Amino acid sequence: MDETKAAPESVAELLISAKLLMLQSKRLLLASVERRSKQKGRDSLRVETDRLREETKTAHEQYCSYVLTWGSPATPDYWPVAYGRLVETAAKLSAKLRGASTGLPPEERYQVAAEVEILETLAEEWRESIRKSIVAVA
Repeated sequence: MDETKAAPESVAELLISAKLLMLQSKRLLLASVERRSKQKGRDSLRVETDRLREETKTAHEQYCSYVLTWGSPATPDYWPVAYGRLVETAAKLSAKLRGASTGLPPEERYQVAAEVEILETLAEEWRESIRKSIVAVA
């Protein structure tokens, strides 16, 4: 009996792979429809393009969620997704803080502006970490 067979993939790896394949498929479909709409100048494909953009966005969010839920920090895909989620959260929080600060007294507005600046600096550092982790994988 041959015992040199590779161990089967874990359920987590299979789930993440399935989500990645869905995401890649959506991206390919979207690119194809966008290319066709530009070549033929057809506005009729705009509805399909918008639908595929939304499906691609959803597929990306699901993939990221699966990587963070089921993935291991030891895999190269984990850290770009984790840092990406941090950047998204920081951007949302930063926007909320900026919007809320307009009604504050000047002293508090200054403090909130300083905190927003720190948050944006952190987000930029996380973006740089994403770039570095992508370059390391490539």
